[in-house]
Amino acid sequence: MAVFSSLSTFFKRNRRKLLIATGLSLTAYYLVHQFVIKKFRDFQKSLKQELFVKEQIRRRFIQTQNDCYLTLLALLPVLSQPIVAHLPSETITQALKLKKAPSANQQSELVSDSLLTTDNLSLHQSANDSSDLSTYVNMSKTDLWKLLKNKTITRWLTLIYSLSGLMLITRLQLNILARRSYLESAIAMAGGTVDEDMSSDYYMEQSYLSLSWWLLNKGWRAMGDVLEAAVIRHFEAVNARTELTVDQFDELIASVIKDVNSNHQRQIIESIFPTSYDSLVETLINTNPDLIRELDQPESVFLKLVNETNFFVDDAMFSQIFHRMVNHSRSTLANNLWVALDPDFLLTMEQHAKIAELDAPVKKFKLASFLAQVSVQNGIICDNNHLHEDYNEELAGNIYVNSLNELEELDEFSAGIYSNFE
Repeated sequence: MAVFSSLSTFFKRNRRKLLIATGLSLTAYYLVHQFVIKKFRDFQKSLKQELFVKEQIRRRFIQTQNDCYLTLLALLPVLSQPIVAHLPSETITQALKLKKAPSANQQSELVSDSLLTTDNLSLHQSANDSSDLSTYVNMSKTDLWKLLKNKTITRWLTLIYSLSGLMLITRLQLNILARRSYLESAIAMAGGTVDEDMSSDYYMEQSYLSLSWWLLNKGWRAMGDVLEAAVIRHFEAVNARTELTVDQFDELIASVIKDVNSNHQRQIIESIFPTSYDSLVETLINTNPDLIRELDQPESVFLKLVNETNFFVDDAMFSQIFHRMVNHSRSTLANNLWVALDPDFLLTMEQHAKIAELDAPVKKFKLASFLAQVSVQNGIICDNNHLHEDYNEELAGNIYVNSLNELEELDEFSAGIYSNFE
Protein backbone atom coordinates (compact mmCIF):
# COMPACT_ATOMS: atom_id res chain seq x y z
CA MET A 1 0.00 0.00 0.00
CA ALA A 2 2.91 2.29 0.75
CA VAL A 3 4.02 1.98 -2.86
CA PHE A 4 0.66 3.05 -4.28
CA SER A 5 0.53 5.88 -1.75
CA SER A 6 3.95 7.09 -2.90
CA LEU A 7 2.93 6.95 -6.58
CA SER A 8 -0.28 8.83 -5.86
CA THR A 9 1.63 11.49 -3.99
CA PHE A 10 4.17 11.74 -6.84
CA PHE A 11 1.48 12.19 -9.54
CA LYS A 12 -0.36 14.76 -7.45
CA ARG A 13 2.81 16.73 -6.85
CA ASN A 14 3.98 16.57 -10.55
CA ARG A 15 0.61 16.48 -12.32
CA ARG A 16 1.17 19.76 -14.12
CA LYS A 17 4.61 18.78 -15.35
CA LEU A 18 3.38 15.38 -16.49
CA LEU A 19 0.47 16.89 -18.41
CA ILE A 20 2.79 19.35 -20.12
CA ALA A 21 5.29 16.61 -21.00
CA THR A 22 2.53 14.36 -22.32
CA GLY A 23 1.08 17.19 -24.37
CA LEU A 24 4.43 18.08 -25.82
CA SER A 25 5.13 14.44 -26.66
CA LEU A 26 1.80 14.01 -28.41
CA THR A 27 2.27 17.28 -30.29
CA ALA A 28 5.76 16.31 -31.35
CA TYR A 29 4.54 12.88 -32.45
CA TYR A 30 1.70 14.47 -34.43
CA LEU A 31 3.97 16.99 -36.10
CA VAL A 32 6.59 14.37 -36.98
CA HIS A 33 3.86 12.06 -38.25
CA GLN A 34 2.35 14.79 -40.41
CA PHE A 35 5.78 15.79 -41.70
CA VAL A 36 6.62 12.22 -42.68
CA ILE A 37 3.21 11.70 -44.28
CA LYS A 38 3.54 14.96 -46.20
CA LYS A 39 7.02 14.07 -47.40
CA PHE A 40 5.84 10.63 -48.44
CA ARG A 41 2.87 12.05 -50.32
CA ASP A 42 5.08 14.66 -51.96
CA PHE A 43 7.44 11.89 -53.02
CA GLN A 44 4.54 9.89 -54.45
CA LYS A 45 3.27 12.95 -56.30
CA SER A 46 6.74 13.74 -57.62
CA LEU A 47 7.23 10.14 -58.73
CA LYS A 48 3.88 10.08 -60.50
CA GLN A 49 4.66 13.39 -62.18
CA GLU A 50 8.07 12.13 -63.26
CA LEU A 51 6.55 8.96 -64.69
CA PHE A 52 3.89 11.04 -66.44
CA VAL A 53 6.53 13.33 -67.96
CA LYS A 54 8.60 10.35 -69.12
CA GLU A 55 5.55 8.77 -70.70
CA GLN A 56 4.69 12.04 -72.43
CA ILE A 57 8.24 12.30 -73.76
CA ARG A 58 8.10 8.71 -74.98
CA ARG A 59 4.77 9.22 -76.75
CA ARG A 60 5.88 12.46 -78.34
CA PHE A 61 9.11 10.84 -79.47
CA ILE A 62 7.30 7.92 -81.10
CA GLN A 63 4.85 10.30 -82.77
CA THR A 64 7.70 12.43 -84.09
CA GLN A 65 9.40 9.41 -85.66
CA ASN A 66 6.13 8.41 -87.29
CA ASP A 67 5.76 11.96 -88.61
CA CYS A 68 9.25 11.65 -90.10
CA TYR A 69 8.25 8.43 -91.84
CA LEU A 70 5.07 9.92 -93.32
CA THR A 71 6.92 13.08 -94.37
CA LEU A 72 9.48 10.96 -96.20
CA LEU A 73 6.79 9.05 -98.07
CA ALA A 74 5.14 12.32 -99.07
CA LEU A 75 8.43 13.69 -100.43
CA LEU A 76 9.50 10.46 -102.13
CA PRO A 77 7.89 11.23 -105.53
CA VAL A 78 9.40 14.74 -105.45
CA LEU A 79 12.81 13.17 -104.90
CA SER A 80 12.60 10.19 -107.25
CA GLN A 81 10.97 11.59 -110.38
CA PRO A 82 13.77 13.99 -111.41
CA ILE A 83 16.37 11.29 -110.68
CA VAL A 84 14.53 8.86 -112.94
CA ALA A 85 14.21 11.47 -115.67
CA HIS A 86 17.89 12.36 -115.41
CA LEU A 87 18.98 8.71 -115.77
CA PRO A 88 16.65 7.39 -118.54
CA SER A 89 17.46 3.68 -118.55
CA GLU A 90 14.04 2.81 -120.05
CA THR A 91 14.69 4.93 -123.13
CA ILE A 92 18.11 3.36 -123.59
CA THR A 93 16.50 -0.08 -123.32
CA GLN A 94 13.99 0.88 -126.01
CA ALA A 95 16.85 1.94 -128.25
CA LEU A 96 18.53 -1.42 -127.71
CA LYS A 97 15.34 -3.25 -128.64
CA LEU A 98 14.98 -1.20 -131.78
CA LYS A 99 18.45 -2.15 -132.96
CA LYS A 100 18.23 -4.98 -135.46
CA ALA A 101 19.81 -8.11 -133.99
CA PRO A 102 21.88 -10.53 -136.13
CA SER A 103 19.94 -13.49 -134.80
CA ALA A 104 17.17 -14.32 -132.40
CA ASN A 105 19.55 -16.16 -130.09
CA GLN A 106 21.96 -13.24 -129.83
CA GLN A 107 19.06 -10.87 -129.30
CA SER A 108 17.76 -12.97 -126.41
CA GLU A 109 21.21 -12.98 -124.88
CA LEU A 110 21.67 -9.23 -125.08
CA VAL A 111 18.31 -7.62 -124.41
CA SER A 112 15.87 -8.77 -121.80
CA ASP A 113 12.24 -7.67 -122.13
CA SER A 114 12.11 -7.49 -118.37
CA LEU A 115 14.22 -4.33 -118.51
CA LEU A 116 11.13 -2.59 -119.84
CA THR A 117 8.34 -4.52 -118.18
CA THR A 118 9.61 -4.90 -114.65
CA ASP A 119 10.35 -1.28 -113.89
CA ASN A 120 7.62 1.05 -112.75
CA LEU A 121 6.98 2.53 -116.16
CA SER A 122 3.93 4.50 -115.10
CA LEU A 123 6.01 6.29 -112.49
CA HIS A 124 8.94 6.76 -114.83
CA GLN A 125 6.97 8.04 -117.83
CA SER A 126 8.70 11.40 -117.50
CA ALA A 127 11.97 9.71 -118.44
CA ASN A 128 10.64 8.90 -121.91
CA ASP A 129 9.24 12.40 -122.36
CA SER A 130 12.53 14.10 -121.51
CA SER A 131 14.86 11.87 -123.52
CA ASP A 132 15.51 11.85 -127.25
CA LEU A 133 15.18 8.23 -128.34
CA SER A 134 16.71 8.95 -131.73
CA THR A 135 19.96 10.00 -130.07
CA TYR A 136 20.34 6.56 -128.54
CA VAL A 137 19.18 4.63 -131.61
CA ASN A 138 22.12 6.03 -133.56
CA MET A 139 24.58 4.62 -131.03
CA SER A 140 26.23 1.21 -131.36
CA LYS A 141 25.03 -1.73 -129.28
CA THR A 142 28.26 -1.78 -127.35
CA ASP A 143 27.90 1.87 -126.42
CA LEU A 144 24.23 1.41 -125.59
CA TRP A 145 24.97 -1.49 -123.26
CA LYS A 146 27.72 0.49 -121.56
CA LEU A 147 25.39 3.46 -121.17
CA LEU A 148 22.52 1.28 -119.91
CA LYS A 149 24.80 -0.37 -117.37
CA ASN A 150 26.07 2.95 -116.04
CA LYS A 151 22.69 4.70 -115.94
CA THR A 152 20.78 1.82 -114.33
CA ILE A 153 23.31 1.23 -111.56
CA THR A 154 23.83 4.97 -111.03
CA ARG A 155 20.06 5.43 -110.73
CA TRP A 156 19.88 2.85 -107.93
CA LEU A 157 22.82 4.39 -106.10
CA THR A 158 21.53 7.95 -106.52
CA LEU A 159 18.10 6.95 -105.24
CA ILE A 160 19.61 5.22 -102.22
CA TYR A 161 22.03 8.03 -101.36
CA SER A 162 19.28 10.64 -101.76
CA LEU A 163 16.72 8.56 -99.85
CA SER A 164 19.15 7.98 -96.98
CA GLY A 165 20.04 11.67 -96.88
CA LEU A 166 16.40 12.77 -96.94
CA MET A 167 15.44 10.34 -94.18
CA LEU A 168 18.36 11.40 -92.00
CA ILE A 169 17.87 15.15 -92.41
CA THR A 170 14.10 14.79 -91.88
CA ARG A 171 14.73 12.94 -88.63
CA LEU A 172 17.17 15.64 -87.57
CA GLN A 173 14.92 18.59 -88.37
CA LEU A 174 11.67 17.21 -86.97
CA ASN A 175 13.30 16.02 -83.74
CA ILE A 176 14.88 19.43 -83.21
CA LEU A 177 11.48 21.08 -83.63
CA ALA A 178 9.71 18.48 -81.47
CA ARG A 179 12.20 19.00 -78.65
CA ARG A 180 11.72 22.78 -78.79
CA SER A 181 7.95 22.35 -78.73
CA TYR A 182 8.14 20.04 -75.72
CA LEU A 183 10.39 22.47 -73.82
CA GLU A 184 7.98 25.33 -74.45
CA SER A 185 4.96 23.32 -73.23
CA ALA A 186 6.86 22.03 -70.18
CA ILE A 187 7.91 25.55 -69.17
CA ALA A 188 4.35 26.81 -69.64
CA MET A 189 2.88 23.95 -67.54
CA ALA A 190 5.36 24.73 -64.76
CA GLY A 191 4.10 28.30 -64.67
CA GLY A 192 7.22 29.73 -66.23
CA THR A 193 7.53 32.27 -68.99
CA VAL A 194 8.66 31.17 -72.41
CA ASP A 195 11.43 33.36 -73.77
CA GLU A 196 10.45 35.45 -76.73
CA ASP A 197 13.06 33.78 -78.94
CA MET A 198 11.70 30.34 -77.99
CA SER A 199 8.06 31.10 -78.77
CA SER A 200 6.58 28.88 -81.43
CA ASP A 201 6.73 30.47 -84.83
CA TYR A 202 4.91 28.39 -87.41
CA TYR A 203 6.28 30.38 -90.32
CA MET A 204 9.87 30.05 -89.14
CA GLU A 205 9.49 26.32 -88.56
CA GLN A 206 7.96 25.72 -91.98
CA SER A 207 10.70 27.79 -93.58
CA TYR A 208 13.27 25.75 -91.71
CA LEU A 209 11.72 22.49 -92.96
CA SER A 210 11.67 23.84 -96.51
CA LEU A 211 15.48 23.74 -96.51
CA SER A 212 15.09 20.16 -97.78
CA TRP A 213 14.68 21.96 -101.13
CA TRP A 214 18.46 21.83 -101.39
CA LEU A 215 18.59 18.03 -101.48
CA LEU A 216 15.41 17.68 -103.54
CA ASN A 217 16.59 20.06 -106.26
CA LYS A 218 20.38 20.35 -106.10
CA GLY A 219 21.84 17.74 -103.80
CA TRP A 220 20.69 14.61 -105.62
CA ARG A 221 22.25 15.83 -108.86
CA ALA A 222 25.61 16.48 -107.18
CA MET A 223 25.44 13.02 -105.64
CA GLY A 224 24.50 11.49 -108.98
CA ASP A 225 27.47 13.03 -110.78
CA VAL A 226 29.92 11.68 -108.19
CA LEU A 227 28.27 8.26 -108.18
CA GLU A 228 28.14 7.94 -111.96
CA ALA A 229 31.85 8.70 -112.27
CA ALA A 230 32.58 5.98 -109.69
CA VAL A 231 30.28 3.49 -111.44
CA ILE A 232 32.07 4.08 -114.75
CA ARG A 233 35.42 3.41 -113.09
CA HIS A 234 34.50 0.29 -111.15
CA PHE A 235 32.21 -1.35 -113.74
CA GLU A 236 34.44 -0.58 -116.72
CA ALA A 237 35.40 -4.23 -117.25
CA VAL A 238 31.78 -5.46 -117.15
CA ASN A 239 30.06 -5.79 -120.54
CA ALA A 240 26.91 -7.38 -121.93
CA ARG A 241 28.45 -10.86 -122.05
CA THR A 242 30.12 -10.74 -118.64
CA GLU A 243 28.83 -13.35 -116.19
CA LEU A 244 28.87 -12.56 -112.48
CA THR A 245 27.68 -14.14 -109.27
CA VAL A 246 25.46 -12.08 -107.02
CA ASP A 247 28.34 -11.76 -104.56
CA GLN A 248 30.63 -10.44 -107.30
CA PHE A 249 28.03 -7.90 -108.37
CA ASP A 250 27.56 -6.89 -104.73
CA GLU A 251 31.33 -6.46 -104.34
CA LEU A 252 31.39 -4.09 -107.30
CA ILE A 253 28.59 -2.02 -105.76
CA ALA A 254 30.47 -2.04 -102.46
CA SER A 255 33.64 -0.81 -104.17
CA VAL A 256 31.72 2.13 -105.65
CA ILE A 257 30.28 3.02 -102.25
CA LYS A 258 33.66 2.74 -100.56
CA ASP A 259 35.26 4.92 -103.23
CA VAL A 260 32.62 7.64 -102.88
CA ASN A 261 32.55 7.54 -99.09
CA SER A 262 36.35 7.72 -98.87
CA ASN A 263 37.06 10.36 -101.50
CA HIS A 264 33.90 12.46 -101.69
CA GLN A 265 32.44 12.30 -98.19
CA ARG A 266 32.31 16.06 -97.62
CA GLN A 267 30.73 16.70 -101.01
CA ILE A 268 28.05 14.09 -100.33
CA ILE A 269 27.23 15.49 -96.88
CA GLU A 270 27.03 19.04 -98.26
CA SER A 271 24.52 17.74 -100.81
CA ILE A 272 22.12 16.75 -98.03
CA PHE A 273 21.78 20.12 -96.28
CA PRO A 274 22.83 23.68 -97.27
CA THR A 275 25.71 23.97 -94.82
CA SER A 276 27.46 26.90 -96.51
CA TYR A 277 26.22 30.49 -96.55
CA ASP A 278 25.97 30.55 -100.36
CA SER A 279 23.98 27.32 -100.57
CA LEU A 280 21.69 28.54 -97.78
CA VAL A 281 21.05 31.82 -99.60
CA GLU A 282 20.33 29.97 -102.84
CA THR A 283 17.85 27.73 -101.03
CA LEU A 284 16.08 30.69 -99.41
CA ILE A 285 15.89 32.55 -102.72
CA ASN A 286 13.91 29.61 -104.08
CA THR A 287 11.79 29.02 -100.97
CA ASN A 288 11.52 32.03 -98.61
CA PRO A 289 13.45 35.09 -99.87
CA ASP A 290 12.20 37.22 -96.96
CA LEU A 291 14.23 35.13 -94.53
CA ILE A 292 17.61 35.97 -96.05
CA ARG A 293 17.84 38.95 -93.69
CA GLU A 294 17.46 36.53 -90.75
CA LEU A 295 20.92 35.15 -91.53
CA ASP A 296 22.47 38.39 -90.27
CA GLN A 297 20.55 38.39 -86.97
CA PRO A 298 22.36 36.27 -84.34
CA GLU A 299 19.25 36.02 -82.14
CA SER A 300 16.99 34.88 -84.97
CA VAL A 301 15.06 31.67 -84.24
CA PHE A 302 15.58 30.59 -87.83
CA LEU A 303 19.35 31.09 -87.66
CA LYS A 304 19.52 29.21 -84.36
CA LEU A 305 17.72 26.26 -85.96
CA VAL A 306 20.08 26.31 -88.94
CA ASN A 307 23.16 26.52 -86.73
CA GLU A 308 22.01 23.63 -84.56
CA THR A 309 21.35 21.54 -87.66
CA ASN A 310 24.80 22.34 -89.03
CA PHE A 311 26.29 21.28 -85.69
CA PHE A 312 24.77 17.82 -86.02
CA VAL A 313 25.48 17.53 -89.76
CA ASP A 314 29.16 18.36 -89.21
CA ASP A 315 29.45 15.76 -86.46
CA ALA A 316 31.17 12.49 -87.43
CA MET A 317 28.17 10.53 -86.15
CA PHE A 318 26.00 11.98 -88.92
CA SER A 319 28.34 10.67 -91.63
CA GLN A 320 28.66 7.30 -89.92
CA ILE A 321 24.91 6.79 -89.76
CA PHE A 322 24.52 7.92 -93.36
CA HIS A 323 27.12 5.39 -94.55
CA ARG A 324 25.44 2.72 -92.41
CA MET A 325 22.13 3.42 -94.14
CA VAL A 326 23.68 3.21 -97.62
CA ASN A 327 25.40 -0.09 -96.87
CA HIS A 328 22.24 -1.46 -95.28
CA SER A 329 20.40 -0.76 -98.53
CA ARG A 330 23.22 -2.45 -100.44
CA SER A 331 22.60 -5.57 -98.36
CA THR A 332 18.89 -5.31 -99.13
CA LEU A 333 19.69 -5.16 -102.84
CA ALA A 334 21.93 -8.24 -102.63
CA ASN A 335 19.26 -10.22 -100.78
CA ASN A 336 16.60 -9.22 -103.29
CA LEU A 337 18.88 -10.19 -106.18
CA TRP A 338 19.35 -13.64 -104.68
CA VAL A 339 15.60 -14.05 -104.26
CA ALA A 340 14.89 -12.98 -107.85
CA LEU A 341 17.77 -14.66 -109.69
CA ASP A 342 18.28 -17.85 -107.70
CA PRO A 343 15.45 -18.61 -105.24
CA ASP A 344 16.89 -22.08 -104.55
CA PHE A 345 19.94 -20.44 -102.99
CA LEU A 346 17.93 -19.14 -100.05
CA LEU A 347 19.88 -20.92 -97.31
CA THR A 348 20.86 -20.00 -93.79
CA MET A 349 24.12 -18.17 -93.24
CA GLU A 350 25.62 -21.34 -91.73
CA GLN A 351 24.76 -23.37 -94.82
CA HIS A 352 26.04 -20.60 -97.06
CA ALA A 353 29.38 -20.57 -95.23
CA LYS A 354 29.65 -24.36 -95.46
CA ILE A 355 29.13 -24.25 -99.23
CA ALA A 356 31.81 -21.57 -99.52
CA GLU A 357 34.27 -23.75 -97.60
CA LEU A 358 33.64 -26.64 -100.00
CA ASP A 359 34.20 -24.37 -103.01
CA ALA A 360 30.83 -25.41 -104.38
CA PRO A 361 29.94 -23.78 -107.72
CA VAL A 362 27.78 -20.67 -107.50
CA LYS A 363 25.48 -19.64 -110.32
CA LYS A 364 26.54 -16.79 -112.55
CA PHE A 365 24.25 -14.45 -114.46
CA LYS A 366 24.68 -12.14 -117.41
CA LEU A 367 24.63 -8.37 -117.07
CA ALA A 368 21.13 -8.19 -118.61
CA SER A 369 19.73 -10.24 -115.72
CA PHE A 370 21.30 -7.96 -113.14
CA LEU A 371 20.16 -4.77 -114.86
CA ALA A 372 16.62 -6.10 -115.16
CA GLN A 373 16.46 -6.80 -111.44
CA VAL A 374 18.14 -3.53 -110.48
CA SER A 375 15.42 -1.81 -112.52
CA VAL A 376 12.86 -3.66 -110.43
CA GLN A 377 14.57 -2.45 -107.27
CA ASN A 378 14.54 1.12 -108.59
CA GLY A 379 10.79 0.86 -108.94
CA ILE A 380 10.46 -0.42 -105.37
CA ILE A 381 12.53 2.45 -103.99
CA CYS A 382 10.25 4.96 -105.73
CA ASP A 383 7.07 3.36 -104.36
CA ASN A 384 5.39 5.47 -101.66
CA ASN A 385 2.04 3.65 -101.71
CA HIS A 386 2.89 1.09 -99.01
CA LEU A 387 2.56 2.54 -95.52
CA HIS A 388 4.22 0.62 -92.72
CA GLU A 389 1.81 1.72 -89.98
CA ASP A 390 2.49 -0.97 -87.38
CA TYR A 391 6.14 -1.09 -86.36
CA ASN A 392 5.58 -4.57 -84.90
CA GLU A 393 4.50 -6.04 -88.21
CA GLU A 394 6.86 -7.71 -90.62
CA LEU A 395 8.37 -5.30 -93.12
CA ALA A 396 6.37 -5.08 -96.30
CA GLY A 397 5.83 -2.76 -99.23
CA ASN A 398 8.81 -0.49 -99.89
CA ILE A 399 11.39 -2.64 -98.15
CA TYR A 400 14.12 -0.03 -98.64
CA VAL A 401 12.23 2.75 -96.84
CA ASN A 402 10.82 0.47 -94.16
CA SER A 403 14.06 -1.32 -93.33
CA LEU A 404 15.99 1.97 -93.16
CA ASN A 405 13.30 3.39 -90.90
CA GLU A 406 13.81 0.44 -88.54
CA LEU A 407 17.58 0.91 -88.15
CA GLU A 408 18.58 0.99 -84.49
CA GLU A 409 21.33 3.53 -85.16
CA LEU A 410 18.79 5.92 -86.67
CA ASP A 411 16.53 5.67 -83.62
CA GLU A 412 19.49 6.25 -81.30
CA PHE A 413 20.48 9.29 -83.34
CA SER A 414 16.92 10.65 -83.12
CA ALA A 415 16.75 9.99 -79.38
CA GLY A 416 20.02 11.84 -78.85
CA ILE A 417 18.65 14.91 -80.62
CA TYR A 418 15.27 14.78 -78.88
CA SER A 419 16.78 14.45 -75.40
CA ASN A 420 19.42 17.16 -75.88
CA PHE A 421 17.91 19.83 -73.59
CA GLU A 422 21.06 21.92 -73.20
